[in-house]
Amino acid sequence: MKMRSLLSLSIAGLLSAPVYATTVTGKVTDTAGQPVAGAEVKIEGSRRVAFTDENGVYRFDDVKQPHIHLHVYSSNFIHGDNDLGDVDTDQNVDFVLKPASVENIVVTANALQSSVLESVTPVTVIGAEKLRKIEAPTLGETLKNAPGVHSTYFGPVSSSPVIRGNDGPRVKIVQNGLDVSDVSRVGPDHNVATSLASATQVEVLRGPATLQYGSGAIGGVVNVVDKRIPQYQLDGVEGEAETSYSTVNNGSYTRADVTGGSGNIVWHVDGFYRDTDNADIPGFASIDPSEDEPNGELESSAMETRNVVAGLSYVAEEGYFGFAVEQLDNEYGVPGHGHEDEHDEHDEEHDELDGNHEDEEHEGGEGVLLDVDMTRYQAAGEWHSPIQGLTNLKFAAAYTDYQHAEIEDGEPGTVFTNESSDIRLSAYHEEVNGWHGVFGVQFNHSDYNAVGEEAFTPGNTTSSYALYVIEQKNVGDVTFELGGRLERTTLDADASEIELEVLQEAHEGEEHDEDHEGEEHEEHAVAFTFPDYDFTSVSLSAGANWEYQEGHSIAVTLSRSERAPSQQELFSAGQHLATQSYEVGLVFDMDDEGHIEETLKGVKEEVSTNLDLTFRKFTGDWGYSVSFFYNQADDYIYQTSTGLIALTEHEEHDEDEAVEEEHDEHGNEEGLPVYYFQQADADIWGFEAETYVDLSDSLRLTVFGDYIRAEVEDDNLPRTPPMRFGSELSYVNDGLSADVGFTWYDEQNNVASFETTTDGYTLVNASVQYEFATQNIDWVVFARGDNLTDEEARVHTSFLKDQAPLPGRNFTMGVRALF
Repeated sequence: MKMRSLLSLSIAGLLSAPVYATTVTGKVTDTAGQPVAGAEVKIEGSRRVAFTDENGVYRFDDVKQPHIHLHVYSSNFIHGDNDLGDVDTDQNVDFVLKPASVENIVVTANALQSSVLESVTPVTVIGAEKLRKIEAPTLGETLKNAPGVHSTYFGPVSSSPVIRGNDGPRVKIVQNGLDVSDVSRVGPDHNVATSLASATQVEVLRGPATLQYGSGAIGGVVNVVDKRIPQYQLDGVEGEAETSYSTVNNGSYTRADVTGGSGNIVWHVDGFYRDTDNADIPGFASIDPSEDEPNGELESSAMETRNVVAGLSYVAEEGYFGFAVEQLDNEYGVPGHGHEDEHDEHDEEHDELDGNHEDEEHEGGEGVLLDVDMTRYQAAGEWHSPIQGLTNLKFAAAYTDYQHAEIEDGEPGTVFTNESSDIRLSAYHEEVNGWHGVFGVQFNHSDYNAVGEEAFTPGNTTSSYALYVIEQKNVGDVTFELGGRLERTTLDADASEIELEVLQEAHEGEEHDEDHEGEEHEEHAVAFTFPDYDFTSVSLSAGANWEYQEGHSIAVTLSRSERAPSQQELFSAGQHLATQSYEVGLVFDMDDEGHIEETLKGVKEEVSTNLDLTFRKFTGDWGYSVSFFYNQADDYIYQTSTGLIALTEHEEHDEDEAVEEEHDEHGNEEGLPVYYFQQADADIWGFEAETYVDLSDSLRLTVFGDYIRAEVEDDNLPRTPPMRFGSELSYVNDGLSADVGFTWYDEQNNVASFETTTDGYTLVNASVQYEFATQNIDWVVFARGDNLTDEEARVHTSFLKDQAPLPGRNFTMGVRALF
């Protein structure tokens, strides 16, 4: 008890400040003089928050700081602020807010936390209300309709966001600003281990965001913001609960989150449970289905997920400190992953020879299951005005222990583990010649290992240290922003051996006879001991946002970003069955015949020069946001097909038999195609646009579209999203809201030399919900329909586009309670 008391007194002492007796009050109205109710008023450098009442009045008593800077936030208005300076008497401060025709949310992923409309860089924020309407089992599918964002779609159980054609290590996924630290950046069949169950908003920063988040954010950042670590005092209990059912997969989903507090102690608990069967699809999963493939069902697409989060904070007027613990258990199938399926006939022949074949369904038909177990510890804190010259000091840290096992025939096949730490310390300084900003340090360490058949990268550790600074200055109607980041990255990989046996075809144009003349097998095994790979990345950016007339702005950003290669891009050396390929990393020197030299190649950093131009209109009964971007990348890292076929373990078991069975029943080559990571200059450009018009007080029409073009040397980059166009008509009146819309995807003909084209499709969706109150509970009853026309849709950005279409017609019904 004595130690607890000493700890409490120590924290309270650190977060305390000299006592003043200042009262600040005022009224918030709109330009028509009407009160703005529910507006949030904050005192900068304090945890003090007040909300306006029905008359627009707010009040702070006993403000304990001499310098007072007020900020006013309301999602329907342009934000206001007033710096009163040093005061020692009571203050009356009124605000008049200009209305905004779009939801204006503060972007926490931005180091200076500007709003959507004030942001120098292109950003999309999905608030809690909309998030509840569009939430899907995976992060990629939830965000895929945001302008400039698509999904990798590895079936309905696993998908990551694709931002402007970038995915994998170029898109940073963070939870409350800290890396999620799973292995979703390594393979598209690995789901993103982040929860949306209690998310208050999801922020998508398009384009390079390397200054705050590191070289892995060269394509963009997705930040999931939730309430796991409470930051403000709360007297009482509040929360929400929800349950829903989906017809397409017989899916049930139940979630709840509760936050409560008394005095300086605030706690939070949330969790969810999701259970689904295989998804229904229109027709067959494969474009060229086998005789035993079921019709109308996507095999190995079921999932069962449990997630629990608990957090606790000590909140004083001048700061807070809290921590949270998360436990995730997720088991899901992986469509198209079952390499048993490719070799069932081959295995059955061997079983019959061994006398072990049984007349029952082959277990390989069930595919592969991924069993995920993750524990995450997270801490965060702020200390306002710690010393003279600093307005705020922020600390955030996370430690994640992640593991997933790939279950084959009921036994663990490959086991992936990743233990990761992410620590960030940021200091905000007072204005100097009109400039205000933040400087900070970040440390990240990852210890990755994989054991089993699909361990195509060796165990390795990645460590990075970084310094960053971001500064901002307002000059009239123009906001200028400058920033830089210096990062040192070290990768240390375990020794490994490449065993590559390739089947080389006769030269193109030569005729094959029944004896496969012109074919030969090239078998090559080389052992490697890797040196440490060190990279120093320097990233710089400059931007400005000019509100050239009220409600109209132009934002331009020029950035130069450097990215260190990821461990997968460097060290891949084996069969990656999820992508149905044999991967060879950058460090290996391989010729056109599949021969790998014993010496390793040098590797360069990827350097990206990006120009963004954004036009916005956000007042009146119509508005828009249009962004044009151009990205020129030197030494861009990409995979290219070598034209070689690597014999997998089954073929290697008997070389003669592998030669005889070179072609399967469809005439396709057995084995896995060899893909080689290489570097070359690339150009990526395009646009994303969204516009809206209010047809009446209750009706709004929204139209959006995006287009991306990506080229490298004399070829197109693979899996580039097609052009897209969509529209939605929404209705809101009292407690009833509804919407209906469609999204049209063009066919994709601009493909890499080793890709096939993808047909276009149109998806039609609709939703309706009704809100009502009973005593102290607000109820929401909702229903949603997806793919109402039951169209067969194949996603070009997916590795499984020819084996796993989007789910068919689906209806989701549920109820939500807020208290």
